[in-house]
Amino acid sequence: MESIPASAFDDRQEWIERAPRAVATLLVGKLSHEGNPGQLCRVRNISEHGMQIDTIAPLLPTMHITVELRGGATLTGAIAWTKGNRAGVRFDAPIDVSEILGKPHTEAAAPRPRSPRFVAEIPARISSYGRSIDVVVADLSQGGACLRLQRTLRADSEVILMIPGLPSRRCTTRWSDDEFAGVSFHDPISYTELSTWLDSPTARG
Repeated sequence: MESIPASAFDDRQEWIERAPRAVATLLVGKLSHEGNPGQLCRVRNISEHGMQIDTIAPLLPTMHITVELRGGATLTGAIAWTKGNRAGVRFDAPIDVSEILGKPHTEAAAPRPRSPRFVAEIPARISSYGRSIDVVVADLSQGGACLRLQRTLRADSEVILMIPGLPSRRCTTRWSDDEFAGVSFHDPISYTELSTWLDSPTARG
């Protein structure tokens, strides 16, 4: 009987890489690691033990990262390999793929999943009722932003938000208090547009 080499049982990584993977090309997340507080990434596929991502953030093998997905799910792991803007991630612990890729809640009381938000603290300006108002973008996502300002905006007001380095965007005020206001964009920021902006000197202040 032919013997099986001991090395066949030692190469566990091969089993991990061959684990069944689910395609998730529309899964966008917030990638962060030491030295980089936030950049967009796109999950190409995912398995119980790891995932493959696209991002313009510079990554190195063994680097530990965190990816926050829409709705708040968080994945942590180490970079196993990189090739151009693509990288393989090995999770710290196995995950439940069906839970990560599960359908959002449909109950009326369930909160609507929110796109990952990025801290900005960038001076900007809005145009409201023909008046220009200086604001600070506290954070933003592809779909909206939180603004710090000196006056209260009425809910459901339409404004134009001008952020340095990004095209002006029409927005609707969703909520407002004495210090902050939340706006949603009529046209979301594209993945490429926001990725490039987050990597620019403007976003880093």
